[in-house]
Amino acid sequence: MNPDFPKLTENDKSVLKKMLDSTKISDSDIAKTMKLSPQAIFKIRNKLENVGVIKGYMPIIDFKKIGINVMVVLIIKFTPAVWNKFSDGQVSDRIHKTPYVISAYRVSDEQASHILVLGFRDTEQKERYVSHIQTKFSEEIQIKSIYTFSVDKIISQSPLGLLHEIIDKKEFTPKDLFLNDSKEK
Repeated sequence: MNPDFPKLTENDKSVLKKMLDSTKISDSDIAKTMKLSPQAIFKIRNKLENVGVIKGYMPIIDFKKIGINVMVVLIIKFTPAVWNKFSDGQVSDRIHKTPYVISAYRVSDEQASHILVLGFRDTEQKERYVSHIQTKFSEEIQIKSIYTFSVDKIISQSPLGLLHEIIDKKEFTPKDLFLNDSKEK
């Protein structure tokens, strides 16, 4: 079995989809809906974890309820001063440990090296943080774009639809766009 692209059985896919729909679902509940034993589901879950299809379990957080009200998409480019001092892996490790960073992406672009999604309590905290980058790290970081929005404007944080399509090996068509009139589908 190729560990980078493990072959999943139909049962593996079904269990994975049920887990995607409800991460807290028990093996016995999955077993009941699939008409399999809880031991069989345990083995499938174990397999999915061991081959790295499932790397962990994460809750979807309501940011507002924990005091994060402002989100920022920050597009930056590290200057040669950073790359002369640190490897790509070291930069990634440092970003991973940075407070406020919710997610980070390494991009290969002429204008940017990273896209960061950050969360802040309020606009003042965000302004202090960005100002600090602009003043204290101007030799190391170029801010290319910054998009600020309220957590109230988050539309989706879930890749579930996409994951279901990938597991089922379906392909999206233009008719799947949200702009299509339901009569056209």
